[in-house]
Formats: sequence, C-alpha cells, structure tokens
Amino acid sequence: MFSRNVGTLDRDIRLVLTMVLGLISLFGQNFWLQVVCGFLALIMFATAAFAVCPLYWPFGINTCKREQKKKQV
Repeated sequence: MFSRNVGTLDRDIRLVLTMVLGLISLFGQNFWLQVVCGFLALIMFATAAFAVCPLYWPFGINTCKREQKKKQV
C-alpha cells in the first residue's frame, strides 16, 4: 500500500518518544498537557508501527536503507 520511509533507528527513537510522551500523558499535572502528549504518543506509535511517516513524503525523506538501495539499482 504505502512504501516504507522510516528506518530502524528512526523507529527506535519514535518508540522512546512514545514512552516518554505516554508517561507524561498518564502522570502530568496539567489536563491539556496530558491530552496533547497522549495524542502525540498515539501518532508516534502509529508511525513507528507501520514504518510510514506522512510528513516525510512532501520533503522526499527516506531513512529506510533497504528502500534506498532498491531505488539506486
């Protein structure tokens, strides 16, 4: 369906950010901070799980090494 554009290191960073934002959303003191961090955590988790980042497409960014090698050959 969509071509992957998120590499392994990028996915790992997104998962760490998901954990940090998830903890802030669970234990934060401000309600709106909890809501925003929870929403961002869901987005980061989805992009890490599917290895697709829609914001990378307009800029032509691809951190997935395997996909870059296929295009060069």
